[in-house]
Amino acid sequence: MRVLFVVEDFRAIGGIQELVDRLAVELLAMGHQVEIFSTPHVTPGLERTPAAPAGIVYGDIPGRKAINLRHPERLWRQPAAEELIERIRAFRPDLVNSHLWTWDKIPTVAGAARRTRTPFVQSLYDSWGSGKLGRGALRSLKRAAGIVALSRATRDYFSGFAPVCRRAQIVLGGVDLAAAAAAAPYRAERSYILSAARIDFRHKALDLLIEAFALAAREFPSVDLIIAGDGPDREKLAALAAARGLGGRVAVLGARPRAELWSLYKGARCFAMPSRMPEGLGLVFLEAMACGRPVIASGAGGALEIVFHGDNGLLVDRLEPDAWARAIQTMLSDAAARESMGRRGYAMVRERFSWRAVAERHLAAYRAALGQRRWLAADRSKL
Repeated sequence: MRVLFVVEDFRAIGGIQELVDRLAVELLAMGHQVEIFSTPHVTPGLERTPAAPAGIVYGDIPGRKAINLRHPERLWRQPAAEELIERIRAFRPDLVNSHLWTWDKIPTVAGAARRTRTPFVQSLYDSWGSGKLGRGALRSLKRAAGIVALSRATRDYFSGFAPVCRRAQIVLGGVDLAAAAAAAPYRAERSYILSAARIDFRHKALDLLIEAFALAAREFPSVDLIIAGDGPDREKLAALAAARGLGGRVAVLGARPRAELWSLYKGARCFAMPSRMPEGLGLVFLEAMACGRPVIASGAGGALEIVFHGDNGLLVDRLEPDAWARAIQTMLSDAAARESMGRRGYAMVRERFSWRAVAERHLAAYRAALGQRRWLAADRSKL
């Protein structure tokens, strides 16, 4: 099968970029042909080196704009992804799998697929990328040959706005088990809790994590908090830690390459990440489990599908410092329970979340999409 992935900022650190990269690696290893079309934007300091030996083509993917009284011409004139259309015609994929996070860009890909008579599958992630068009952009999903959702929570969320999403196939994310196994634990002078996320308080409640750690820290004076990540609120986070008297016990490392993250996971007592907006899934939780570490997560969204309270981690229903402080205290005070949860999380990830298994589920979704729409190209009937 020939698959063209469409993604934003492929060379930047991010969960979607990691998923697309690992899918490409596995599909190529299985004998399929893959190409990646991506926007070229990467914030300095957030670059990553892709693992897939696939061809990467960079180009613009313009977002659609709302039609209003000031701009009625948008009814008949919207930006087109000419570079994407050119790439589709050159590569001639069996299908285009869009992993665009920004909803405004989904109609652009749908239009490119229609102009080139190429089926497209849209992968859905979370609610954060609604953009200016918002729900209106999701009408273009009616043109999709197939829809893939990262979790049941993701499917249900989008189905509330676009009923067509009810037919989405659920394909949870995966983990590089070999890389996790090969990593050596990070050597820190003191024990630590780890969090890893983009530092943007609109989405990730890392400021709340600081407040919760300040409440729990007095009981555990030998445990620090390490936060790996970067983003618009990094300076505010560091200032908050200093204001709470935690300047020497909270380290904000900035963005870290994947190899270093594996070591950070392995060296931690546990992993914690509160979210203000429900996670589509939360690959970081699976990565921590792959390193044998229990996790603390917000009790909402896709996290409920991989984190089971008291089994492989703890779920916190309230987004309040005292509730998170109690979860931290519970986790740190019982080493035996921590080890047990870590073992169960590792067993679950090893059994269900290899990238090869994820790639096979995507292939099944692709084949179902092509069969459902009865695409006419003769070579597509041989899948």
